[in-house]
Amino acid sequence: MEFDLVIDGGRVYVDGRFASLNVGVLAGRVAAMSALPMRTHAQGTSINAAGKLVFPGTIDTHVHFRDPGRTDKEDFESGTRAAAAGGVTTVLDIQNNVPLTTDATVADEKHAAIASKAHVNYGIYGSVGVQNLDKLAGMADRVVAFKAFMTKSVGPLTVTDLGDLSKAFAAIKGLGRVFTIHAESDAIVQVAKEGLPDHISSHVKSRPRVAEWVAVAEAIELCREYRVPLNIPHISTGRAATLVKQAKEDGLPVSGATCAHYLLFTDDDVIAGGGFWKVNPPIKFAEDREQLLAAVKSGAIDHVHSDHAPHTLEEKSKNFLAIPSGIPGIQHQLPALLELAARGALNYEDVGRLLCDGPAQAFGLDRGRLTVGAAADVVIVDPSVETCSAPSDLQSKTGHSIFTGLTLRGRVATTILAGTVIFDGAGLPRLATPSGQRLSARV
Repeated sequence: MEFDLVIDGGRVYVDGRFASLNVGVLAGRVAAMSALPMRTHAQGTSINAAGKLVFPGTIDTHVHFRDPGRTDKEDFESGTRAAAAGGVTTVLDIQNNVPLTTDATVADEKHAAIASKAHVNYGIYGSVGVQNLDKLAGMADRVVAFKAFMTKSVGPLTVTDLGDLSKAFAAIKGLGRVFTIHAESDAIVQVAKEGLPDHISSHVKSRPRVAEWVAVAEAIELCREYRVPLNIPHISTGRAATLVKQAKEDGLPVSGATCAHYLLFTDDDVIAGGGFWKVNPPIKFAEDREQLLAAVKSGAIDHVHSDHAPHTLEEKSKNFLAIPSGIPGIQHQLPALLELAARGALNYEDVGRLLCDGPAQAFGLDRGRLTVGAAADVVIVDPSVETCSAPSDLQSKTGHSIFTGLTLRGRVATTILAGTVIFDGAGLPRLATPSGQRLSARV
């Protein structure tokens, strides 16, 4: 049998472990996996992956690409280009700038705006507030999940009241979609931020750990009542991870995710780095970092996402109170986890579980695995190469990242989408023809 693409000599992540296998791709799908030699047809491509790790293309379940509405910060082309450079082949995008994705018409308009720009596969979230609960059922087949904020965010939608959040759970029940909730208690945040000075050190005090603990507990209890699949994203505290673990042990349909910046950094880094590090929830303390590392290692936390949320250099250079929260991170989440594996905090099997298996299972995506018949979305990484990213290496429009200047042990060598190389370590070879596909989900 001859193939369009052969990846040979690598250690391939399959069913939670690595095996020395060659991978043959035909017509965009994995056609064979074997220790035996394979060959390509005359026009085919062969990639020597000796000494490298071969993962399914990774999945980022939580990004904000600002398209449409704030494409000066990021658009779907630049955001998915950064994804490809980071080994990400599937993104789930949340519109957290105006226009929010509030109904079927707006969802259709968003799909029309982004479809021709996507270098990787994608799905979008529907925005949830008490103001649009009657629109959710009509939007369900256009989105992969729904998202609500328990704290005030951009735009008019609110579910800060527990009664409203309960109504949201009732509206989503039976729609076959995950309900993702930004879990920080608005009431606690409003009290905590009173009288704080205009300095970056105030941020972690303005959104204290207890705000996350209380909100996560409330969301879980509503999940217990309505049995709607619940995802708690960007978990920043060890206690919140424990609550998610307990909910899963109780048999509830709950998943939890954290971000690389919570696993690598602490509030000391934020204070030293300034406004570029302002993100919600805030990066917490060394104790939380260690507890979160233990939680991802044990499986208490299901997956890692970037929460990629770009802002302009000008916005991030203002005084603390005027700085918008959010950091770009999609290009660095895989290298960051590879660095944690190099340190011994994780192993490479953990990386596959956190970026491939876990997110696919949590959101019901037909991606994140390498098996015969699966889509040939692949990332090849070299764990032995040290890289130090510079601003000029960034594919995002932002031009800044808290990860630049860091030496990370692990490099994305090749990203492949449906059997076609879209990133080769030096850039995207076909910028004019993005080939990402719109995905569906079912839970």
